[in-house]
Amino acid sequence: MRRRAAHYARRMRFFTLGLLALLLACGPPRTVVTASALVEDPSRYDGAEILVAGVVENPRRNAGYTSFTLSDGSARVPVIAWGTQEVGMGDAVEVRGAFRSQLHAGTEVLSDTVEAKLVRVVRRAPQPPGTPVSPP
Repeated sequence: MRRRAAHYARRMRFFTLGLLALLLACGPPRTVVTASALVEDPSRYDGAEILVAGVVENPRRNAGYTSFTLSDGSARVPVIAWGTQEVGMGDAVEVRGAFRSQLHAGTEVLSDTVEAKLVRVVRRAPQPPGTPVSPP
């Protein structure tokens, strides 16, 4: 009986350590916000890790980064993601990153911008019938 209890205690210790490691690996919790909250009180979220969702407007690929405007129906907020992101006009996306009151992108200084660490396409924009799938 003592052997079973010792074995159980050992297993629980490993489980607890594994759970703790998993929680630490996930990083700090992010604040889920709306675009209007960011626009109305940008100083409150400056530097904060956030999660915001909406629809992509005006996507642009520049040297070293992709930028677009994210609209969630309540407001619009600019987003910049380093590298090339496969987002298109009208795509529904989830953006995880940090909100910055001032962000330097090349020679530009952007204000009140989300610096994305992850852009996940939740739903692609519907394509009208007869739209080519790829360039000829």
